[in-house]
Amino acid sequence: MEISERLKTVASFVRTSRTIADIGTDHGYIPIYLCLEDAIDRAIACDVNREPVRRAECNINMYGLGSRIETRLGDGLKPLKQNETEGVVIAGMGGMLIIEILDECLEKTGEINELVLQPQTDVDKVRKYLHKIGFKIDDEDMIFEDGIYYNVIRAVRGREKYDNEADYLFGKINIERKNAVLKEFLLKDMAKTDKIIEKLKEADTSNSQKRTADLEKYKEICEGVYKCL
Repeated sequence: MEISERLKTVASFVRTSRTIADIGTDHGYIPIYLCLEDAIDRAIACDVNREPVRRAECNINMYGLGSRIETRLGDGLKPLKQNETEGVVIAGMGGMLIIEILDECLEKTGEINELVLQPQTDVDKVRKYLHKIGFKIDDEDMIFEDGIYYNVIRAVRGREKYDNEADYLFGKINIERKNAVLKEFLLKDMAKTDKIIEKLKEADTSNSQKRTADLEKYKEICEGVYKCL
């Protein structure tokens, strides 16, 4: 089965779970791929909307995986029973929505052994939230596909806290591994930040001055990380 590099990376981060729930499954590609690769035994494909569930069911049946992948209609982790899966995958959603999903069913979240997350935004907030609820970041990667940068995070239960903001913004593991995609992202992001700062300085209002100060601080962090890569 051919899937995108983003989804392949997400799937490759499922390492210890033999049963997973894919939240916001859309076409059901991740659980299908994992079953075809025999990386998992069973999956639950969940989505809040009926149409994605229908699409997933069609694909699951096409690959003859109806006995191994079950679809459920529902919001976040709510369709899951207590201790029903070892791992949970949430990919392609905004970071704040991912946090909301995990936080709404905190009792279920606390039972999960392996979380694989691919937040589209607010990645730093997701990392902070994982630490807050008793998960440590075991692995992560940053990839570039179709003009977009993606972060993929694998978290397992454990205590961890980062000492500096850069590790939350860009990923301690990405920095330690000198991730080449992160380096490319920082170069582009610093150039973009410079342009925004220039326009804000032209505006010269109290709001623009505050925003400029925040962006200059952010750029300083970016420069520090870039030198390490």
